[in-house]
Amino acid sequence: MASLRRLAGSLTVSETALMVLVAVILALFAVTLAFSVYAVLLRSRHRRRDRLWEELSARWEAPVLAALVDADQIPAAQACVDEEHRLHFVRFVLEYTRRVRGEERRTLQKLVAPFLDGIAARAQDRRSEVRTRAIQTLGTLGLPKYSAEVLRGLEDPSPLVSMVAARYLARPEFPEFTPIVMKHLDRFEGWNPRFLASMLAKIGPEASSTLRDGLADEATPSWLRAVQAEALRMQLDPVAGDLAAAALPGTEDRDLISALLRLLAAVGRPTHVPIIRELCGSSDIIVRAQALHALGFLSNADDIPLLVAAMDDESPWAALHAARGVREAGGERELAELAESDHPHARLAGQVLFEEGES
Repeated sequence: MASLRRLAGSLTVSETALMVLVAVILALFAVTLAFSVYAVLLRSRHRRRDRLWEELSARWEAPVLAALVDADQIPAAQACVDEEHRLHFVRFVLEYTRRVRGEERRTLQKLVAPFLDGIAARAQDRRSEVRTRAIQTLGTLGLPKYSAEVLRGLEDPSPLVSMVAARYLARPEFPEFTPIVMKHLDRFEGWNPRFLASMLAKIGPEASSTLRDGLADEATPSWLRAVQAEALRMQLDPVAGDLAAAALPGTEDRDLISALLRLLAAVGRPTHVPIIRELCGSSDIIVRAQALHALGFLSNADDIPLLVAAMDDESPWAALHAARGVREAGGERELAELAESDHPHARLAGQVLFEEGES
């Protein structure tokens, strides 16, 4: 150590800098070499994995297809699966489920039923991506037998796992899970409202009553009521129009008001027109546009002058909805006269008439 100190003390500044540079280069070379070796090992591992998958797929393809044609061949297909590759087989069958429906899917569920315990165990894995894959697999192939595992997924620390669980539980064939899914919707506040609404609407009539109850309950968060209103619109629920009209007067949230107006445009009745007409003068551009849209669908010729006047709106979007409202209310003649005139909105009137011709 002392000799090293003496050597370091005898070096000039340039020599010291050169030694430091050499040391840095050697360190970088060592790091680069280590990464290169790791990349080679990783690539080799991926190649082995890909070869194994190709071999297993070739082994299982014919037996699985035979089982799809004849369910009596299920035991023979299961006999082709060794203990070591059970999870691989489940993955292989999962790929097929995306291509089939009905009885063929039920056949695939029977085919993998003896091998799903291993997947259920992975639903408790510490890695969220593994839990997500496990819940997806159980939701596709393991319900209702593994419903407990999928239901636990609703409370998973990972929002992604929770959403995957909700998607597979929110299905018309499992109406018993609908109330449980609805109770966990508060976890998904940051998700796309249209996506959530579509998920709920696909449950079918079994969910309609729960959706209506949530929409009517003022204690329900506004964002969730908006999602429920959108789901009811997608379902074209005939009872929801009265709920939407009753909810509008006490609502201040723009997104909820817009969702309620869209719901009224789809399932409302002429008796709901007065409350919609009031909102056509809203100071909020979004609300005003949605109100004009709904008014056009529910009103009659008496509201055409109001809608024509609204084509002068400062918002191009609101003006477009007003013009479409004129058309929906039966004002094609008024639009045609505007389109043939030198009125500032002649082009807008012509555009809306052209839309009707295209549809």
